Amino acid sequence: MDTDLAFCLGQFIDDQVKLIDDRLEAIKQEEIIACDQIEQERNLYNKNKPIPKNKGTHYEDKALIDKFIQDLRDDDANVSKPKSIIDDPNCIETLRAEVSTKVNACSNYITRIRNLAQPLPRTSKFVESCNEAIDYFRRTQEFEDNFKKLYTVLEQSDLNNIIQNTQQWWKDTYGSTIAELNRRNQKINSAVTENNFAILSSTSRVIDNVKKLMAARKVVSVEPQKLDIIRKFVKHLLIIDEENRDKINAEELIEQLNNSNIEQIIDYTKKWIAQRDEIRNRKEERDPFDIKMEDVKAKFGRQRIAQEAKKLALAAVLCRLAIGSTNGEQFDQQLKTIINKQKNSDKENLPIISGDIKEPEIQELFILIRLDTDRTDMKKWAINIDGIQERFGAGLCQAFGIPSACIRVDSIDADEAIINMCIRPPYGKNVVDSLNGTAPDAAVRMKAVRKCCCDFNANVESITLGEFGLKIEDRLMDPRWNKKYAWSNDNPNEGQYWSNPIDQGGKPYYCPSGWIRFGVKVAKDDKEFDANWGNWYVAYHGTRGENASKILTSGLRVSTAGCFYGDGISRAYVSPSIEYCGHPRYAFPWKQTTKNGEVRWYQLVFQCRVNPASVNKIDSETLISDEYKQTVTIDPNFDNGELEWIILGKNDQQFIKEDIICYGLMMRVSSVDPMALTPCKWWKKSLNSDIYKK
Repeated sequence: MDTDLAFCLGQFIDDQVKLIDDRLEAIKQEEIIACDQIEQERNLYNKNKPIPKNKGTHYEDKALIDKFIQDLRDDDANVSKPKSIIDDPNCIETLRAEVSTKVNACSNYITRIRNLAQPLPRTSKFVESCNEAIDYFRRTQEFEDNFKKLYTVLEQSDLNNIIQNTQQWWKDTYGSTIAELNRRNQKINSAVTENNFAILSSTSRVIDNVKKLMAARKVVSVEPQKLDIIRKFVKHLLIIDEENRDKINAEELIEQLNNSNIEQIIDYTKKWIAQRDEIRNRKEERDPFDIKMEDVKAKFGRQRIAQEAKKLALAAVLCRLAIGSTNGEQFDQQLKTIINKQKNSDKENLPIISGDIKEPEIQELFILIRLDTDRTDMKKWAINIDGIQERFGAGLCQAFGIPSACIRVDSIDADEAIINMCIRPPYGKNVVDSLNGTAPDAAVRMKAVRKCCCDFNANVESITLGEFGLKIEDRLMDPRWNKKYAWSNDNPNEGQYWSNPIDQGGKPYYCPSGWIRFGVKVAKDDKEFDANWGNWYVAYHGTRGENASKILTSGLRVSTAGCFYGDGISRAYVSPSIEYCGHPRYAFPWKQTTKNGEVRWYQLVFQCRVNPASVNKIDSETLISDEYKQTVTIDPNFDNGELEWIILGKNDQQFIKEDIICYGLMMRVSSVDPMALTPCKWWKKSLNSDIYKK
């Protein structure tokens, strides 16, 4: 490579790296502002948002249901119990007196038949039985206990069975004893046996008072509490079930439950708690501000990846441009410096170098992963311990979101710590877009790839996409098309010159006098070049601005990074005039002072072929100050109104190479400030003409 050209390209990449670094800092600040804005929106929303609905817990809901069901069961049991009664105390006392009178009369009767039997022979046992009966009938406590039993019988009786139950009580308590004594007395002294003491006739005063007691009795029915229990449950349910509160009609639910039996109510509560559990177990809706934040970080992360990829792509291109020259080491070192700087400043992304990427959708894509030799055990990679090569390939497939087994390890260079891998088509494009920042989820994919590498202790130095040959046959410069352009034909040794413009695709192509051309290899021969771009216009593009690196790589077989309409730039500007593109705004003049003290000035401009169909608009220059627009001519070969050609990006077209092909590096070298050169006199009447002097 020409030494002067090497100097220009070195200055060019320094300028581009500075431009990209400035853009990276701007991206960082834009991300901070965007994230702060989202946080402010979040804080405002949280300040005004309603209190989150309380979903409660399964155990709280179950406790409510268990109590509800138990209350219903208890109520049902209470309703089934005997009804409460209230008897007149006077009637009770009158009945007590009548029963006492009856018992005393019976005691006197037994005493009489005992006394009559006592003088008679063989009556001792009868007399003894009479004495026992008399003693039983006369014991006060026995009477009280027996009367309580009678009252219990009366409490459990109604008008239909009260007389029968009372008579049965008398028979069981006193009557059977008297009946037995009467039976035995019948053999001893039948004349004095009275059977009416053994029974209670329906006309007896005891029965008569029992009837009066029943007539005066008040029966208190136990009212069911089911409706009240249901109302309380529904009220509590509406308090805790905030999710469905607005959907539940309280009165309809109360009526539904009140008309249901206990099993139907239990079935309802089971469904209710199951629905509540489903709501509780349902994944919480993601915070919309978290989603916004992720989108913002993904957007700016993608931009950072694209900018870093552009920087490395450009450095890699210069390495390949320098193949076969004495400047190769210079650009190789520059590439390493950029890689190390990125590794130290960006811990999230991996350094990505763009090589010769053909068509990854239909051809295999080769990638080279260079590892840190000091921190990586290359032996286990080389002998494939535990199938680490296959597992690593599968892990990368998952990280890139492509089918498994689409990435394979081709070879391992243990000495150089290099893993050579291959991606099966069409998934190579996924890999390129993910690592170069063109995929929408590039930031996520890059993070996943980095994690995969860390999981396998693959300490990555850099990843190279495509082939990156540094052999002579891989060089990108084409010396056959190096030319010098003179101001006249007077001295052929000064270079080539033509006075009349060449018709190039319908537009004039004037001799770029005073410039030196270095050919860029975009085709294998003239025939291929003419077949592809023979009818395209000749135009120029400066080496300043964000599109410069894209223009340079447009004709080269390198990664698509650095040559797409990214970064919000939807258009490119070119000019048919090399002098217009040579203005400091577009081609920064670089000054070099040699060891001998000699001063030389350099400028670099890209020579391109432009697709005529892509020129959307031809517009006027934008450099001349308003006061001189009518008097200053920039290039005598062109009208000032036709110096800017605008090429718009298309929705279905991603790469500049579809419209522009850079096939020459145009360099101007002078020993004086270029502003003093005759073609540059107009700079003094233009804007930003002295930016290189600041």
